[in-house]
Amino acid sequence: MSLETRVVHRRDEWNALVSGMPHPDFRQCWQWGAVRATRGWDVIRVAVMDGDACPAAAQVLVRRVPGLGVVLYAPRGPLVADHDGAWEALPRLLAHLRAATGGLFLRVSPGAALEDGAAVAPLAARGFVELPDLWSFWATPRNVMRLDLTGTEREVLGRMSRKRRQHVSTGARKGITTELATGLAALRTFHGLHGTHARRERYPAPPWPTLEAFHREFAPGDGLVVVSGRVRGELAGMLIGLRFGPVAHTLYTASTPAAHHAPVGDLLHWELMRWARDAGCRDLDLGSSCTDLPPTETHPNYGIYRFKYELGARLILSAPYHDHVWAPLRYRVARQLELRALPIGHQLLGRLRPPARARGRAAIPRGAPVEQAS
Repeated sequence: MSLETRVVHRRDEWNALVSGMPHPDFRQCWQWGAVRATRGWDVIRVAVMDGDACPAAAQVLVRRVPGLGVVLYAPRGPLVADHDGAWEALPRLLAHLRAATGGLFLRVSPGAALEDGAAVAPLAARGFVELPDLWSFWATPRNVMRLDLTGTEREVLGRMSRKRRQHVSTGARKGITTELATGLAALRTFHGLHGTHARRERYPAPPWPTLEAFHREFAPGDGLVVVSGRVRGELAGMLIGLRFGPVAHTLYTASTPAAHHAPVGDLLHWELMRWARDAGCRDLDLGSSCTDLPPTETHPNYGIYRFKYELGARLILSAPYHDHVWAPLRYRVARQLELRALPIGHQLLGRLRPPARARGRAAIPRGAPVEQAS
């Protein structure tokens, strides 16, 4: 191979490279990097080229941590082509990142499933260290609920539990209406509702500039939707969804007390499924299960898992996090700080559980926002 490493500065070129990889993910698309830039991350998009082919690439989020140095993170990366020799391009990519940033380590969270060991085994041979962590408060969750959208609408409904199917079919008779919108006005309404919901449930909601960035980056390509649900005319819940390539994602949800007495959550997610299917998506990513593995009924967030499972989603465990370390001493300090902070993150996550009266019914679950998957 005759390899050339370069930074990509054009959105269309970068997204084409991402879409051509075996495990493309919206967290590697140009738009996601632009959104993360509103939260204090710098972004670098590096591709290793072999002529017109791209054997390896990564969109990397870069941030300086006071007292430690620069940390790098490639969510659902690195992207490596599915052909012999592609992994040989990875050291070139790593060398460029180190020279460009002076980082102390690079974390990756590969998009392959755990059982696809061949998709991540070469990382160890390139100096990466596998981490035992199931979850991180700043990296993409590994325990993901994925819903199959293929087949007819009847087949998609057939993969739901009987209760969820009934909720979808009888929602209108219970006074539930839904509406899809893509404009900033709907997003502003969601922002107000989400802020109230977050204060009530005690978790951090994204600021308006971040939601505005999502709209700016994803809406022009029909990649963002706001789904609203009302009960007899009263706003009860809202959901933001986005799509990139063949996969759609839930991003944020919020509800009002009106959602406690009607299956609004089921109808919101059903409309999101239909929107995604109309755009040609094959899967819907509902985010983390928010539970332990395997999920147990005693876990405070079991209701979130059960809601997603009954919608037809299945739990998929992604490949482990891996770190590539350039500054071992400072890295050990960073890892100790991270491990000490994880229990605090779990406590915050525990606050997202549905209230007792909503468990087992159709209220919108207190799902952790996808943004925890940086």
